[in-house]
Amino acid sequence: MPKVDVVVYNIGELITFAGGPLERVSADKAFIVRDAGVAIKDGVFVSVGRSGDIRFRFDGVMVDAGGFMVSPGLVDPHTHLIFAGSREDEFELKLSGVSYSEILARGGGIYRTVRATRASSFEELLSRASRILDLMLAHGTTVVEVKSGYALDLEGEVRILEVARRLARVSPALVVPTLLAHVPLLEYRDRVSEYARWFAETVVAEVSRRGLASYIDVFCDRGAFSVEDSKIILEAGLKHGLRARMHADQLSYIGCSKLAGELELDSLDHLERMPSVNARILAERGVTATLLPTSIIAMMDPAKPPVGELRESGVVVAIGSDYNPNNMTPLQQTAMDIAPYILQLTPLEALAAATINAAKSLNIHDRVGAVKEGYRADLVVWDMESYKWIGYTWGYNKALTVIAGGSIVKNRLTAS
Repeated sequence: MPKVDVVVYNIGELITFAGGPLERVSADKAFIVRDAGVAIKDGVFVSVGRSGDIRFRFDGVMVDAGGFMVSPGLVDPHTHLIFAGSREDEFELKLSGVSYSEILARGGGIYRTVRATRASSFEELLSRASRILDLMLAHGTTVVEVKSGYALDLEGEVRILEVARRLARVSPALVVPTLLAHVPLLEYRDRVSEYARWFAETVVAEVSRRGLASYIDVFCDRGAFSVEDSKIILEAGLKHGLRARMHADQLSYIGCSKLAGELELDSLDHLERMPSVNARILAERGVTATLLPTSIIAMMDPAKPPVGELRESGVVVAIGSDYNPNNMTPLQQTAMDIAPYILQLTPLEALAAATINAAKSLNIHDRVGAVKEGYRADLVVWDMESYKWIGYTWGYNKALTVIAGGSIVKNRLTAS
């Protein structure tokens, strides 16, 4: 009997997504296996099949899934995990009618978090981020994209990414680091293009030289970076070997999503104010639309992405938590559960958006985001009999067992 590390058997419904990212999600394309089992060795799935066959063919730690539903581990493709401080008083300002843009213009918002983050030590940032990452894992998130962006200067941006590197070394979660050009330094508010060129020539070059990031990202919007300045920063990242993604069309439409037609971008994120006609650009270029339902709630703004047009155009749609000081919700599980209400995704669309499609957003869908032989062994046993309960029940942690990179990080079921 072959020896493996973990066997999960008695899976009532296994959503594998073994066919890869889905532009149009349906049950027949999700590769659903009933009465299933999986075997895991050396951090990857080595066999996926019927429960009885897997259970009696392999020897290892046995986890009885109890007939519950199992999916790939959740992939969160958009987080601002590493920062210091909080902005709970700004929450009350928004409730009183003050817009996020106005708070930012007053020197609050991102700038307030920059001040707190700069004043914190490496150890303080690491401790806080580790605690939140553990919470994410306990709720089923096994892959996390982590942005910089709360320092704005070279030293501070490097320090944030070094915290991300440390997290990647000590956590069972897979961490994907991103260098984010968030907003210009306050002293450059009237010289944004000068700051963009400095960031491109100095910060991007140094971060790339140190191998601290996989992605370059930029906040393209009114009050942050123009289309032209965003292009300078993104092109610098691509030149230095980073992959590219972008915050686009969140607060206003200034043409940011059109950059998908000019640059090699893996993902456009937010898109609350993207004209529906631009969905065709994303489809033609194979760009993932990463939508952020909890952020929409936190902004207290009625604008929403053109989900119908994205779906009809054949754009791969992902979702993320957008955990940040303006949206203190670190759980991709929550984003998945409310996506049907905020974005009108079906439960299966929401699950695909939080797993295999989110992996495509990060260009790791060839090894992450599916329950498939050879893929990284990330899975969740859910307190649900079927994917149809996603969004139908929410507000509590439904993750019973979480396996990340082949390691059991949480288990409320029987194991032997």
